[in-house]
Amino acid sequence: MSFVEIENKVKAILSGIEIVKVNYEGPNLCIYVKRPTEDVIDMIGEVAKTLKKRVILRVDPSNRASEKTASKVIREVLSDVEDVVFENNGDVYIYLAKPLREKEIKSATREIFVKTGWRAVIESGVPKDRVKLPTHEIVGVRHIFHGAYAQRVELMESLARYIHQEPVVKEGPITVTFLGAAMEVGRSAILVSTTESNVLLDCGLKPAQNDEEFPLLDLIDIDRLDAVVLTHAHMDHVGCLPFLFKYGYKGPVYMTDPTKYQAFILLSDYVELKEREGLQPSYSKADIETVIYHTITLDYEEVTDIAPDIKLTFYDAGHEIGSAMAHLHIGNGRYNILYTGDFKYGKTRLLNRAVNKFKRVEMLIMESTYGGRDDVQPPRVEAENALAKHVSDAVTRGGKVLIPAFSTGRGQEILYILNKMMEGGLIPRVPVYVDGMIVETLNVYLMYPHYLNPEVAEEIYGGVNPFTTSGSVVIVDRAKRVEDRINQVAKIAQSEEPAVIIAPHGMLNGGPVVDYFAQLAHDERNKLIFVSYQAEGTLGRRILNGEREFVIKSLVGGESKINMRMEVVSIPGFSGHSDRRELMKYVEHMEPKPKKIVLIHGEPSKIISLATSIELKYKITTIIPKVGERIRAL
Repeated sequence: MSFVEIENKVKAILSGIEIVKVNYEGPNLCIYVKRPTEDVIDMIGEVAKTLKKRVILRVDPSNRASEKTASKVIREVLSDVEDVVFENNGDVYIYLAKPLREKEIKSATREIFVKTGWRAVIESGVPKDRVKLPTHEIVGVRHIFHGAYAQRVELMESLARYIHQEPVVKEGPITVTFLGAAMEVGRSAILVSTTESNVLLDCGLKPAQNDEEFPLLDLIDIDRLDAVVLTHAHMDHVGCLPFLFKYGYKGPVYMTDPTKYQAFILLSDYVELKEREGLQPSYSKADIETVIYHTITLDYEEVTDIAPDIKLTFYDAGHEIGSAMAHLHIGNGRYNILYTGDFKYGKTRLLNRAVNKFKRVEMLIMESTYGGRDDVQPPRVEAENALAKHVSDAVTRGGKVLIPAFSTGRGQEILYILNKMMEGGLIPRVPVYVDGMIVETLNVYLMYPHYLNPEVAEEIYGGVNPFTTSGSVVIVDRAKRVEDRINQVAKIAQSEEPAVIIAPHGMLNGGPVVDYFAQLAHDERNKLIFVSYQAEGTLGRRILNGEREFVIKSLVGGESKINMRMEVVSIPGFSGHSDRRELMKYVEHMEPKPKKIVLIHGEPSKIISLATSIELKYKITTIIPKVGERIRAL
């Protein structure tokens, strides 16, 4: 449909409304009206439904209230306003100091629009609590975003010209190239190509003890890469993203709002840790900032044009807050690809189960981390009982419990469970120290309750921080000076009192957890509890395989030889990945059934086992690609 036809349809639907201008802004259709009225708000949904476009409604500048007047109205409509930022295009960003339900946000947005003519973008805040969380990284993201207003406008103008043009070739081949995560875990990166477009799904690193492996990015023509889609903020999916921008990528990155904040926190921490260890990171903080102002956030089930022939829709993946499955609708109904990213087909303490119903799916690209025949995790209640037992045992004998956890996902889940156990008297009340980026990313869980399961969301909306109610949680605000940081860790690790310490990285291959491990490993009273997957080549996997003597590098002790005497326990059942049973059930319950399944993100033996079972039981063609392999979808 040509732009003139779209403009005429807008005018027909909004008959009686004085329209000043209609234009494209990135993937959005923007409609500027003369006056802000209730009627135009009620009618705008019909425009979006008819044209199948994301629609933004703005008011002509001549009829917007002054910033001073609008700011006063905003504070009358909303309480606990922390900050207000006006932008030249007619948007006003309102940052709150408390969480707000979605229906309350919609109501306030509507009232502010009618009373001021400004389009309000409202972001919830963190409930007030005696345990104060550091928020400098959260505030940093906002400063970067607003400080790059001119760059964002330029990006949106460029995207508008590209996305909304008519495809020249409508029946060309569709190919999928696996740049990483094929027959391996880590460096997820998948290039989907049509005659018109190239879209990259994820761009991660492969974790290892001493170095990381990058995806085969040399197979990408950066100048012809049109969009990047990020499913979630774990380093094996996002760790290489700033590297793309460093070497010339200038396009958009699509992700959810929670993922935007978490990605910034994790990537910044990665650079800081490398620099602290005297190593040269592959990219700089400036490259990470570039990622932020090239980010376009989408909510679940919001259909968006990202190329002339590709529409993107995110669905809840249940892996961590904001994690998404990416559905690509290619051409006018020609082909549909669903990429699961990492997903959990089962409800957890914090998250909902992954979505399994779609309009159309011809190809399913599915992770297989726990695809082995014996990779069946116990029920959550068994895992929680085991955690309670092991924590109680260590505490009773005067030891400390060290839990390596990913900064986003497992860290928050384990903290939530331990907090509830202490609150309910199921385990002794001892200090629970939370260190590293788990602390900063905890803000994101409190800012976006509607991404969590309803029970947890209601606690947060009620003004409760469900992660700290026991009174035993101690937030470690990491000291900046190296000497202060060494003393901070030593004070916790060397104290005589029993305690639990939760810190990243979840595979013990770097991060604050290594600093604690270096000081706790020699004492047999202490206990190391693994609650997540340990990839090949990481220190965590080596320990699980029986190694007890190794050389590690920590901030506190430098490079030192460790003779490990602390007890080691691995508790399955807490993973944010689907286990073998859930993977098979997902294929069985998925609607509609895909014509092809491509298995990635798993060790070779596990992928082969899962592929064999899928073909035998469900009679669906199942493909196992290698790194660097390109397959033709259509």
